[in-house]
Order: sequence, then structure tokens, then C-alpha cells
Amino acid sequence: KDLKDSLSGLRGGFARLGGAVAAKEIIETGISAIESERRIKLLTAASGDTAEALAIAERAAKKFGLSQTEANTGVARLLARLKPMGMSLETIESTFVGFNTAARLAGATASESSGAFLQLTQALGSGVLRGQELNSILEQAPLIAQAIAEELNVTVGALKKLGEEGKILSPVVIRALSRVGREGAGQL
Repeated sequence: KDLKDSLSGLRGGFARLGGAVAAKEIIETGISAIESERRIKLLTAASGDTAEALAIAERAAKKFGLSQTEANTGVARLLARLKPMGMSLETIESTFVGFNTAARLAGATASESSGAFLQLTQALGSGVLRGQELNSILEQAPLIAQAIAEELNVTVGALKKLGEEGKILSPVVIRALSRVGREGAGQL
């Protein structure tokens, strides 16, 4: 009986602990959602594009089965990198849609997509795709690499050399992603 009571108490303790962990995860998820929306608001405050930027994220979340936080974070990354370069919200949306279309069609995992997207946004912000960012795209997002190669009228194998030479510029990548979004939409 003592062993049974001890096990019952232990089970109850684990259940309470599990509930606490679940509550903590729910709170952290809520905070992340608020922060991702807040970031979009901060990035668009000066231009007055907040509502449209949030709508872009909402459409992407629905279309690609992303959480609203994931979509907000992705749109915020593109806003931070492309808006200072004078890119429109339409370009930002087509870039985000193109990336997610390619990731979905390639069957990329969430972590592969996240890593490749981070590398891609860093490259777009710097104006050129090369080095570690290019390697990430070649390995984790082969459909994007293929689209970039088509845009440059070269083979995927030639991208490494072009990257080393600094010849894969942001406008090329953006055009390639826009095309992926348009042409791949029917395959989703």
C-alpha cells in the first residue's frame, strides 16, 4: 500500500509539473506572437503600411499552414531587409510567397526552411547571395537554387562560382522567387 500511495503521489506530481510546463509553453507562444506583430508594427510605423504588412503575413499563414507567429516573423525579416532598399510591399509578399512555395514543393522541414530563410534574408539585405548564405540555399532550398540558376541562364553548378564573384544580386534572387511563387502556385 505504501508503494502504491507513493506511485500515486509521484504520478500526481508529474501531472502538475506537466501542466506547469504546458502553461509556460502557452505563455511563451503568446509572447512570441505579440512580439512578432509588434516588430511588424515598428518596421512599418513610418510608412503607414502596418495593416497591409500584417495582411501579407495572415495570407501567407493561411496559404502555407504557418503559425501566425512564423508568418509575422518571416514578413518582418523581409521588411527589415528589403524596405530600406526601396522594395515595395508587393515585392516583399512575392518574395515570401516564392520562398514558401519552393520550401513546400521541396518538402523541406520547418527547421530547414527556417535556416534557409534566415540565410536568404541576410543575403538579400547585403545585396548579394554568396558564401554561407549561398551554401545554405544550395543545400536546404534546391528549388530556389534552381530558380536562381534559370534566372541567370546558367546551371545550378555554376552558382558557386557566380556567388564567389559576387554576381548573384538581390534583384536576381527576388525575380527568381517571384517566378517560383507564380509558377509553383498551382502545384501546392
